[in-house]
Amino acid sequence: MVFLWEKFEGGWIVIQHRFDGSVDFYQSWDQYRDGFGEPGKEYWLGLENIHQLTSARKHELIIEMKDFEGNYAYARYNAFQVGSEGEDYKLKALGSYSGTAEDGLTLNKGAKFSTNDRDNDGNSAYHFAVYCEGGWWYGSYGGNSNLNGQYQKNTEEKSNWWWNFKADLRGLSFTRMMIREY
Repeated sequence: MVFLWEKFEGGWIVIQHRFDGSVDFYQSWDQYRDGFGEPGKEYWLGLENIHQLTSARKHELIIEMKDFEGNYAYARYNAFQVGSEGEDYKLKALGSYSGTAEDGLTLNKGAKFSTNDRDNDGNSAYHFAVYCEGGWWYGSYGGNSNLNGQYQKNTEEKSNWWWNFKADLRGLSFTRMMIREY
């Protein structure tokens, strides 16, 4: 089942949604590949589904976020493509940024996806998925975002954060990642 969202001129497919902490996003490679949670509730669509969608046709990405104080922002990228499992679901394409959250993903362009049981970040000194307690395109420097980290109000690496939103690691009370064909 695909969950569609009609904000921002409509037609968006929700690929990640967090708003109450009811689903633990510290998951294995297989769970991130296949997806978990439930559409309409907290969930991750699944890397294989995201790959299939974004490799078949061109897509854009929008990420909405809100902190625990109610501050809202969004980041929009005019291109988004995820590679295959054989490519470790690499963030293959990420277009130009626009929005109000500041760019927190371009640094991760080209990064492979990492999980607690699959260290693909390219940094031999850290396993960012374990250190940040989430699955994400961390890259060798970790990056400026961790939207699948732990759902908590704290300001630490393990939280689900977007550094450039408020120039800190504040946990986010709400995130939604959506893609749309263009």
